[in-house]
Amino acid sequence: MSTLPSTRANTIRAMLLVLVGSAGMQFSAVLALGLFPELGVLGTSATRMAIAAIFLLAIFRPRLRGRTGREWAGIVLYGVAMAAMNAFLFLAVDRLPLGIATTIDFLGPCAVALAASRRIREGLLALVALGGVVLIAGFGGPLDPLGVLFAALAGAGFGLYTLLAARIGQSEGGLPSIALSVAVAAILTLPFSAPTVPHIRVEHLLPLVASALLGTALAFSVDTLAGRFTTARVLGVFFAFDPALGTIVGALVLGQVLTPAAFLGVLLVVVAGAGIVWLAGRRGDPGPRPYAGPVAQQTGIESEEVERKYEVREGATLPGAEAFAAIGLSAEAPEVHHLVASYFDTPDRALAAQGLAVRSRAGGTDAGWHLKRRGADGVHETGWPSSPEMPEALAAEIRDRIGEEGLARLRAVAELRTTRTVVVLRDREPGSGSGAESGGLIEIADDEVFAIDRQAESAADEVRRAWREWEAEMLGGADRAWLDRLEPVLLAAGASPSPSIAKIARATGQLAGLARAKGADAALVSELGELERADQARARRLDS
Repeated sequence: MSTLPSTRANTIRAMLLVLVGSAGMQFSAVLALGLFPELGVLGTSATRMAIAAIFLLAIFRPRLRGRTGREWAGIVLYGVAMAAMNAFLFLAVDRLPLGIATTIDFLGPCAVALAASRRIREGLLALVALGGVVLIAGFGGPLDPLGVLFAALAGAGFGLYTLLAARIGQSEGGLPSIALSVAVAAILTLPFSAPTVPHIRVEHLLPLVASALLGTALAFSVDTLAGRFTTARVLGVFFAFDPALGTIVGALVLGQVLTPAAFLGVLLVVVAGAGIVWLAGRRGDPGPRPYAGPVAQQTGIESEEVERKYEVREGATLPGAEAFAAIGLSAEAPEVHHLVASYFDTPDRALAAQGLAVRSRAGGTDAGWHLKRRGADGVHETGWPSSPEMPEALAAEIRDRIGEEGLARLRAVAELRTTRTVVVLRDREPGSGSGAESGGLIEIADDEVFAIDRQAESAADEVRRAWREWEAEMLGGADRAWLDRLEPVLLAAGASPSPSIAKIARATGQLAGLARAKGADAALVSELGELERADQARARRLDS
């Protein structure tokens, strides 16, 4: 496989983007403070949002048609979060010291980081960052209850913003979706910006526009871009840079004193950020990863896959030679292969939606790249030899199906590690009209599968599944009636027809959802749900 960005490199990119956004936010706040007396707190905030929306819409020209309801829901919610966290934070700052308001505000993303933590060390880093922010704020003195409420509401908006920054950042929409979200926020705050417009004078324009571009257009854009490289949990910790940088900017620009406690708080925030980066590098492979490699000129080989899958009870073994002989088949000596396969798709499963699966597999007799197309009459497969580069013909097929942008968003969604025992069955009476005068009739594969679902936002959140299955696959030219003759032999050995349609669907937990979408009855959906729970339980036992 091609070299892919490491988790640590992606986390560093996300951290730098958040730092840029935080710096823009703090310097924009300095510019906006001078406008509060004449334009009002909410008037200044809402007008900044409107200017930023106009700028982003003009730059990115986002499309309105062709978006799914799920996309629009994310865009609107992101806009609501932007409007809420800005408006309520400015209202809180009007009643509370800036450090205290910012500290309470940070409780939102900090809660996201804590809730999403899967390891004690990660949760401790979120608490370290929060402790640093508390030191920066320097709690003390009576607090305005309404100001505390406004700051808490701002924190709720900030928490939602943190979750959606990762979701929108990793979606297809990207920056054009940000423009629409900012437009939604501008519309929601229009009752405050519209009355402000008549009071804007020429001397207000420069600080107003600069504040809008730095603190809204730039900050929201880089925060969302950071979501492409990391998770909501990590972003939640990195957003502690806001109060840390606010303290530094206040000291350098506004002449505010940086106390020893505040300096220690800044240091704690830096340590927490560095800890997140370090742990990211130690977790190994990241979750969803793009295919970033080149393409190779190779010719594909077409084939048709006709097979049946079976669940296998504990302790079951493949039938012996006598059982196969009873139905006119002879069995070759079993061969064992160790396979490692990576399956690729876009984050929104664009290939799966078209009945396609892209795989790169090492090991076995058919190692290489594969494109599988599921149709009414079976699965059609095109294969290419193993190579570290994606075949050009495969890339062209993907490009035709989901576009150039879809190809660029391709990433590993699952890894399957399989120990496969293969037995080839032949006709005991060659020339009897079996349909395969040379070679075998059926290949039976006894597969022990350990699957890692790469769709999670981080390696710590990846879901593991394990199962055993038998596959009986027709070999070229064989009569399909042989599968009917073989099935009773496999059932007698402890197998049962599997409700699973494909390994990739099972590896990514899609079986029940796909069946439900196709109108399957409740009994089948329930059976698939039980299968999913059993697969995860078996993986946990193997991990332990």
